[in-house]
Amino acid sequence: MIDMKIDFYYEVEVIAGAKNNKYVGCKGAVLGISEENGVVYGYSVAIHGKEMAVYFDKDDLVPTGVCFTREDYY
Repeated sequence: MIDMKIDFYYEVEVIAGAKNNKYVGCKGAVLGISEENGVVYGYSVAIHGKEMAVYFDKDDLVPTGVCFTREDYY
């Protein structure tokens, strides 16, 4: 959905039509980036209110404009 890389700790929202549709509408923060040779494939996202991170393809997420810090998670 977006062509730019989303940085660590930025909040994202899972969009309608996401492959992992169990989390559509949920928000979370990027804790991992799947990237090789400058190509981003997807992100590991800590879903707010859950005690786990979930992998999403890059086209399944949109940034919300909110940025957290490393200290918020570690």
